[in-house]
Amino acid sequence: MHSSVTRFARALLMLLAVLAACHANAARASEQVINIPLEQGASISCLLTQQDGNQPHWVLVMFPGSEGDLELSQRPDGTIHMREKNNFLIRARHLFVDSQFATAIVDTPTDQPGGYSDAFRASPRSAADLGRVAANLRARFPQAKLVLVGTSRGTISTAYVGRALPDAWDAVVHTSTLSSPTRGKATSLIGFDYGAIRARQLFVHHADDGCFLCSYEALKRIADSGQYALITVHGGDARGKPCEALSHHGFYGRDEAVVAAIKAWIGAQPWPDDVG
Repeated sequence: MHSSVTRFARALLMLLAVLAACHANAARASEQVINIPLEQGASISCLLTQQDGNQPHWVLVMFPGSEGDLELSQRPDGTIHMREKNNFLIRARHLFVDSQFATAIVDTPTDQPGGYSDAFRASPRSAADLGRVAANLRARFPQAKLVLVGTSRGTISTAYVGRALPDAWDAVVHTSTLSSPTRGKATSLIGFDYGAIRARQLFVHHADDGCFLCSYEALKRIADSGQYALITVHGGDARGKPCEALSHHGFYGRDEAVVAAIKAWIGAQPWPDDVG
């Protein structure tokens, strides 16, 4: 009992420290849209957010959910244009950024005007695109480690790209994973072999996620079967539809605590199994 209490206390102190750092550093973050050339004249854009003048230790390469078509652009005055601003990874990006962490949110390639289909996310072509993104980020931050992070439909990308590029990622984080056998589209994560991903893995899921595609019970079985790290989220707010961002599916109302727990896990610090 004493060791459990001690572990919880350490995790709580770490969370409080990371939360304080999030607030202290968010105002000093700068953003730019970077464009990376692909094959046959196409390109792919990323929104890079980092602390001013800092070389991060971790760069989080992020896949939002839905179709992932962000229409990223940057005006001459530096203003960023972007869709899907309510998405968990997009709205929480400044909470991730500090002296140790930067984020790179990935848009869809220019030759995929309809956004990411499930099949494209799982394709060798998508993995090749992300290989170029990873190479660009390594050139910018040669000392940094790359972490692949996805939410909702973005977890199709974290699964397949995480497996296809084993040397690219230090860690892979799946949040609000598509875990249910009721998934009706061509590409499903049911039966996906997460053990084929070489990098260490974390699953983050709300216990009351109401999206029919993202059963917590099914996800917990996946995590338990492979003994993967799992952070279970409780509470928060649910203003939107069950599969949308402003709900338990998007950790709405729990952004800071969820981000702090993810960062603690990535940095191999004490992290909580439950966030409430």
